[in-house]
Order: sequence, then C-alpha cells, then structure tokens
Amino acid sequence: MPVRCVVYSRVSTDAQERDGTSLDSQERASIELAASRGWSVVRSIRDVASGFHLDREGIETLRGLLQRGEVDVVVAYAVDRLSRNQNHIGVLFDEIEQAGARLEFVTERFEDTAVGRFILAARAFIAEVEREKIAERTMRGKTERARGGRIPQGTGRGIYGYRYDSESGKRSVEPDQGATVRRLFEAFAEGRSCNRLADDLNAESVPAFGGGRWYPLTIRRILMNETYTGRTIYRRTQVQKVRDVARSRWVRRVTERDQEEWIEVEGATPAIISVELFERVRARLEDPARKERGHPSFDYPLRGRLRCEACGSAMVGQTLLKGRYHYYRCRRSYAGPRADRCQSPYVRKELLEEAVRAALVSVIADPARVLAEGKAEVGSDPTAGDRDRLDREIADVEAKQRRLVRLFTAGSLPEAMLAEESRALADRRARLEAERTDLVPLDAGRMTFEQVAARLPEALDAIRRWVEQADGGQLELLLDALNARITASRQQALIRGEVPLLESAHYRDLVTIERTSASPFRNDQIPTVPSLATNKSLLPPPLVSFQGVTSV
Repeated sequence: MPVRCVVYSRVSTDAQERDGTSLDSQERASIELAASRGWSVVRSIRDVASGFHLDREGIETLRGLLQRGEVDVVVAYAVDRLSRNQNHIGVLFDEIEQAGARLEFVTERFEDTAVGRFILAARAFIAEVEREKIAERTMRGKTERARGGRIPQGTGRGIYGYRYDSESGKRSVEPDQGATVRRLFEAFAEGRSCNRLADDLNAESVPAFGGGRWYPLTIRRILMNETYTGRTIYRRTQVQKVRDVARSRWVRRVTERDQEEWIEVEGATPAIISVELFERVRARLEDPARKERGHPSFDYPLRGRLRCEACGSAMVGQTLLKGRYHYYRCRRSYAGPRADRCQSPYVRKELLEEAVRAALVSVIADPARVLAEGKAEVGSDPTAGDRDRLDREIADVEAKQRRLVRLFTAGSLPEAMLAEESRALADRRARLEAERTDLVPLDAGRMTFEQVAARLPEALDAIRRWVEQADGGQLELLLDALNARITASRQQALIRGEVPLLESAHYRDLVTIERTSASPFRNDQIPTVPSLATNKSLLPPPLVSFQGVTSV
C-alpha cells in the first residue's frame, strides 16, 4: 500500500494569495519531495492566515484527516509555514505522532529522536521570535509614517467622501460624496432621522459607498466619524484576538487605547464639516431622551419571543398617544429603507396577550392530559427499582447460606470457616432487609386515582385563574418555562412550546405542542380561542408532564 501524503502550504496575506507565487512554490517543492520519496499525494491543503493561531481552515482539515487515520506523512515547506508559535508546533507534532504519521519539511531535516525534537522546538521558537520582530518593525514603520504626516494604513476601501493618494499618503475630498456627507450632518442636526435620510438618498438614487443602497446604520456610522472634521488619529484603537470559549474559536476584539497613545496625523485629511457641527450631531446622537425613545415605556411580556407572521422579523412593543394605546408591531415596519419595510399592521397588545394566555391554558390545563398524567403517576411506584434490587441481593445471600449448609453437611467445610462465613452473610442480609424496610410503602401518603379525579376541576380552575391574572413578569416566567415561541399577525397567533414528558422507557424527550388562535383580532372585543387544534403528529400518547408548568 502506497504511503499517503498530505501537503500543507500557508501564506499570511490576501495579496500573496492573489499573486499565488508563494503558495504555488511551496506546494510544488513539497510535491517534488513526496515524489522523490515515492509517496502518494492524496491531498493538498492551502491556508491564507496568520501563523500565530491554530484556528485556520486548512489546519482544521489536516487535523481531521489525522484523527480519521487517513494520513501517513505530512509535508510542509518549512516549520514557520506550519506555525509561528512553538507551543502550536508541539501540539501538531504530538497529534501527528499519535495518529501514527510523521512530519517532514522541504527545507529542513529533523531526526525522529529526542535531539531532533529539541531542534524542531528550537526552530519553532526562532520562527515565533521572527514573527514578533516583523510585527515590531511594521508597527514602528507605521508610527514614523504617521508622525511624518502620512496615513499609515491607506489600503482597502477607504472612507466615504474622500479619495486616497498612495504617493502622498493623504486624502482629498471627492466633490459629490463630500456634498452628501455635509448634507447628512446638516439635516440630522436639524432634526431628521437616520431612517428618513436613508429613504431620501435611496429615492434620489444616490449610490452608497459600495454602489448599493443606503441604510440607517451606514448613516449613523458616518455621523459618528470624527474624520470629517479634518482630524486623523492613528492608534486610536487596537485589535486583539481573544478566545471565545462559548463558540470555541478566536474572535476579534476592538478596544480604544488611552489618549496618550494616540498619534494625530497632521494635514492628512481635509475637513468636510466644522467641529461645531460635528459636536451638535454627536450631542443629538448621545441625547439620553432620544435613546430612551427607542426603549419600551410599557411592559410587553411577549417581547423577545414574538415574530411577525408576514416576514419573520421580531415584533416589539409600541406605545402611542402618551400611553393611551399599546401595540405589538414588526420591527421592520418602521426601520430600514422605506421600500424594504414590512407592511404588516399593528396588533393590539391586550388582544394578542389574551389569545396567548388562552392558548397556554389549553396546554397546561387540559383535563384529559392531566387526568392521564395523574393516572400514570398514581399507578407508578418510585421505589420499585430499589425494591427489585434489594430483593435480588437478599435472594443471592440466601442462596449462599444454603450452599454453606450443603458444604458443611458433606464434610467439605471446616466448622470454624462455617461460623465465620455464616456470620458475614447474616450481617449482610440484616443490612439489606433493614434498607428494604426503610423504603416508603407504595401506598403511604399517596392519593388514589379517584381522589385525583375528584380534585381535578378545582386544581385546573386555580391554574386557569393564575394564568389569566398573571402580570407581565409572571407571564414571562411561564413563557420561559414552556420555551414558548410565538408568530403573530392581526388575524392569528401560533404558539409553539415544549412540555416535558414522563421519565419512562418510551418518553424521554420533549414534545412540541402547537396551538393556533384563528379568531380575528377585532378592536371591539377580546379574542376567544374556541378551536385550538393540536398537531397530533407531534404528540405521543397523552402522557405529557404537567409538573414543570405548575411549579412556576
């Protein structure tokens, strides 16, 4: 069977990837090495990423192949192509060794001995030091460029309103875009909203920076950018890669540096607006009263679990006429470009919540389901498992005692040994019988099924009253307990939730209960829910646990 070889190549930048030279040359040299050794190249993996982190798509692919035992040899051009972190080199080397494979490099040779592994670690340490030296030299060059009046980072898309001159390292105003920027600042300072400004620009077919449509968030970012006052700051922020434990991956975190670390690039960016206008706009953006208008001024317990039936977006609370009227409405009915807004109408808060309450009552206070649950609970014995175990162990002790008697009678067991073994078995049997006696008798303190059925109407009525009278916080707790998700329109509401089943051999999971309110939400009456149909295909036999709901 031929030796299976995987070739790994890496470059650090998109520019190198587009050029292709570095990756091609690494791959070609690695394949030539494999061919000279008679290895069969089964996979060639390429990465375009920093060598300081292991969270690379190509490395993950390589590690997966190793775990599945599909690799005999891993070939890379050099140690620093595999990683520039000595600890990561050690991790990869260990995983390759554990998979029964070996690691080879085109430009370097390391013996598979303690000395060879030491040299490999030393070479990885040198690569890590070199990476830090490159980063330090790059940062020092950017700092000197900024102090010399040139923008250190002049690549990429740039900034709306300006053109970048790579030779001078400075920006110049793009006339049409500059006029649009000035218009945005002046209109917002006069009281226009970001939504309205986006609608106006889209209606006039003014292209955004990328040539597409304008969005309120895009405009807000422009209004928050101090660069338009002619001030260019280098080293205002820093980007760090931190480990997100919840998602098991590295993520970028942008934080603002202390002002002592900032470097102002003098004369690099001409002003489009005045500092005074920028401060007026920023004061309006940060106005606490304006921010407060974006938060609900009334309790909306369905918020966070309510979706629009028309478009699937979240529905939020809306209070009108100084608190006289309360509604739920689709978030997209008022946000974003006008042409992209959802046309679904508002839904009266009290009508929707009443329908949801009725649907919840039908789930947790269904007499047939609760009665079946009570019957199953009354007929079960929580100590049955322990009783069976103890009975088996006592029977085993009895069998051993009988065997001792037979051996002694046959003359095969000395009397002294008989006494010792008999005493040990008697003590064990006494402990087991005492443990069995301590178990609560099956019928002690337990209601009969007839008693459960007799008290059921009273219990269900109490549950129904509690749900109907539950305030916002209590209703939120109930919705959380059922993991309720609601899709609503003015005509109907679909409530989905999860109710735990009895712990038994057949029902160990959660079942999804669907309830639909199909009655129209009219403003002159509270909606009723006369026909709450259950999706029978989702339900097993009616042993749905009621326990988790009643504890709320």
